[in-house]
Amino acid sequence: MFGTTLNTELDKGYDVVRIARVASKIYQEHGRELAPKLDEKILQLMAMEEGVEFEWSEDELRCLAEELASK
Repeated sequence: MFGTTLNTELDKGYDVVRIARVASKIYQEHGRELAPKLDEKILQLMAMEEGVEFEWSEDELRCLAEELASK
């Protein structure tokens, strides 16, 4: 689910703030249901809004999206 959502957001353009906010919304709605590794990744994506040192590149985000979509 999250991999597909992430790909859809990336197709709209690389915007770390928007992607961080989408990750935050998913975390708020599904936080208790998330597997520990996915929980960690979503928290990392949420942190992108906090500064450039936390940002993932577009390529890194696309790789993550592909990895998650294939599971």
